[in-house]
Amino acid sequence: MAQKKRKEPEVKEEYTFVPPDFNEKEFLEKDITVTKTVLFSALLAVIFGVVAYFTTDISFVIGLLLIVIGAVALKYIFQLLPLNLSSVENKTWLGNGAMFFFLALGIWILLLNPPFGDAVDPQIQDLQVWAGDVQYNRPYNNVPLGEVTFNATVIDNGELSKVQFSFTGSDPQTFDMVLGDDGRYEFTHDFTATGTGTYNFVITATDEAGNTQTYASFITLV
Repeated sequence: MAQKKRKEPEVKEEYTFVPPDFNEKEFLEKDITVTKTVLFSALLAVIFGVVAYFTTDISFVIGLLLIVIGAVALKYIFQLLPLNLSSVENKTWLGNGAMFFFLALGIWILLLNPPFGDAVDPQIQDLQVWAGDVQYNRPYNNVPLGEVTFNATVIDNGELSKVQFSFTGSDPQTFDMVLGDDGRYEFTHDFTATGTGTYNFVITATDEAGNTQTYASFITLV
C-alpha cells in the first residue's frame, strides 16, 4: 500500500512592529501654536463683543456685522502676527471662527442686559379695553359711555420705572397706570363728563435705564 504523504508544518511569519517616525519637537511646536490661536481668538472675541456693545445705540446691525466680519477675517488677522501658522489646519480655523462668533455674541448680549447695561426697550403687549364685563378688541369702536378700563401687559428685561396713559389732542392729559393683581398694568377713566366721541391715547412705558416704548391707538364712545 502507498504511504500517506505527511503534511509539512506551516511556518508562521514573525511580525515585527516598527513604530512610525515621531518628531516630538515638531508635535509640541504645533500644539503650542494651535493653543495660541485658540487663546488669542477668545481674547479677540471679548474685544469685538465689547465694541459691538458700544455700537448698539447706533444700530444692532452694526454690532452683529462687526462680529461676523471678525469671525470670517480671523485667519487673516493672525497673519499679521509673528507666528508660524503653516501647521494650523483648516478645521482648526473653522473651530476658532465658530468659537469667536458665539463668544463675541455672548459677551455682547451679556453687556446689553442688567446688571451691566440695558439697551432694550420695554414691550407693551395685548392691550384690552373693558366696559363693565364686556371686552372690546381693536379697533375699539362702539364702547358705551361710562367707566372704561385699559389693561395691558408691559414687560422689560430690567426694572420698569413708570407706565403712563395719556390722552392726546387739544386737551392732553397723562395718568399713571397701576399694576394689578394679574400682573398687568391698568387705568380706568370715567368718560361720563366728557361725552361721546373719539379719543386718541398713548401708553408709554419707561424702564430705569431710560428706554421707552409707546403704544398709540384710539377709542370711540357712543
